[in-house]
Amino acid sequence: MTNKCSRCGKERVVVNSRKEKVGSSYVFYREMSCPDKDCQKLVEKVLSNEAKKRVFIKDEQLKRENERKIRIANSLKN
Repeated sequence: MTNKCSRCGKERVVVNSRKEKVGSSYVFYREMSCPDKDCQKLVEKVLSNEAKKRVFIKDEQLKRENERKIRIANSLKN
């Protein structure tokens, strides 16, 4: 199985692996990393920014949903 770095294209290496039992099955986890430390830092920074963006979008969605529910409740009272 090949796993290339999304930024530089080098073959990624296994940093950590573990096995976890879920029900009657086992799940294997592998943490992969680029062998180039500087490249890996940049990849992690990009992934962190994307995760923050997803959290922000989800929070905004929940906020709009709550505002919509309040508007509907208020319109039903009138």
